[in-house]
Amino acid sequence: MGQAFGGGQAAIDVAVAGLPLLMVVASVLYLRGQHRRYGRLVGWPGKLTLAALLGGLGLAAYAVWPLPTSIDGLCPIVPEPASALDTGSVLLALGVFLPVGILARARFRRGLMVTLALGTALALAASTLRATGVLGLYPCSYATDPPALTGIAVAGVLLGWLLARWVPALWPWGPRRSWPGAVPDHGVPDPTRRVLGVLLDLGLWWYGSALVVALLHAYGVVEPGAENEVRVATLLGLALVFALFLPLLRRDRRTLGCAAVRLALTEPAAARPAARYRVLARTLLLHTPVVVLIALDLGWWSLIVVALHACTALVRSDGTGLADLLCGTRVRTRATLDGGLPGRLVRYSAPEQEPAPV
Repeated sequence: MGQAFGGGQAAIDVAVAGLPLLMVVASVLYLRGQHRRYGRLVGWPGKLTLAALLGGLGLAAYAVWPLPTSIDGLCPIVPEPASALDTGSVLLALGVFLPVGILARARFRRGLMVTLALGTALALAASTLRATGVLGLYPCSYATDPPALTGIAVAGVLLGWLLARWVPALWPWGPRRSWPGAVPDHGVPDPTRRVLGVLLDLGLWWYGSALVVALLHAYGVVEPGAENEVRVATLLGLALVFALFLPLLRRDRRTLGCAAVRLALTEPAAARPAARYRVLARTLLLHTPVVVLIALDLGWWSLIVVALHACTALVRSDGTGLADLLCGTRVRTRATLDGGLPGRLVRYSAPEQEPAPV
């Protein structure tokens, strides 16, 4: 059976672009589901929800680390046997899998057996990805772990579950509720939430365009030496579709990343979708300079645009950025726009009336 994408450097380029994109897409789906179920991520449960996201991303990075970007010197003529355990690999495995046990108990309220089964499956999946060269995308295995490391990873999951079970009872301030309860998602979104939506948009845009270029190159559509021009054209094309046109078609007037964290653009004095011409002006004023500078490898200069926009958002109580002030838009939550409630919110229902005795 032949290798995916013909093997060689072309397959490696697809892996280097596609794996981070999968991580970003998984983050989008996870955050979208959490906000729809529970509303705002607040307090200790909200921090653990974000910690679960970071823990998942850490597991994915551990499973493919170190992800080579070049085929040069990747596959030795004589394969090296799996090395013995060293202190660094043991500590890394414990550090990555310990949060799995903690979060399984504290955030998701899973029992010991379910947690051990999950930890074992994750440890075996990570070892499989390493041993198969990311399921055959790489021509050979670039990181073979000794079997004992899988057992250490499962032990880290067990230790994390035990810590989450017994340590909170010993805290001086007592145990705190760590699983979320649904909260109505109204009011002004906090800066962390807004920055998270922007980072998701940047990840989808950057790695999406990188994957498109890698696939075009793998199938021979792009000639050698023309990758840079195709990359710039793809970056600008995806930005035109997903940052300019798509928000104009959506009720919340937001891009995919910001929509995942349930943000919306509204009129300044009314909870209704912002006028399209206002959204278009805001995009041209805020997003267009950032996109063009990043596409031209001048990404650090785009921080000036971001700083100018944030200079008013940090001092105003409503968190309105400079571009929003100039264009007459406001960043609010999607629930403020459509009046929706979290899916897990407990709703009151009147008891059924028993029929009167005859």
